[in-house]
Amino acid sequence: MIDETAIDLAELTSYDEETVEGMDKARQVAEALTRHYPNFPWAVGFAPGMTLVVKCMAIDDGRYGFTIDGAKSFSASDLAHQAMLAGGELLERCGVPRNQWDGQFLTLQHKD
Repeated sequence: MIDETAIDLAELTSYDEETVEGMDKARQVAEALTRHYPNFPWAVGFAPGMTLVVKCMAIDDGRYGFTIDGAKSFSASDLAHQAMLAGGELLERCGVPRNQWDGQFLTLQHKD
């Protein structure tokens, strides 16, 4: 059991430019994935240097996902296209159709 007094919570009272840009690009990627692959539970975040980290939470093994180099000058449409391609690749490796998720957890077919 975790002692609640041992958990430190950080409160963000202001955002720097990179954080605002990262949050915006993560939102764009999440919207593109949701538009192309309805109902799949995607988790999108970003790391310093503007690396976007994307996981499909429907995959039973949480080690798998993909990254997009958000530091490159992607237009909004190019960023959405990169997300769509990578998301489709991840779903293909699970052997599932790239249509609406049926609620069943997925297993990668090509595990090493």
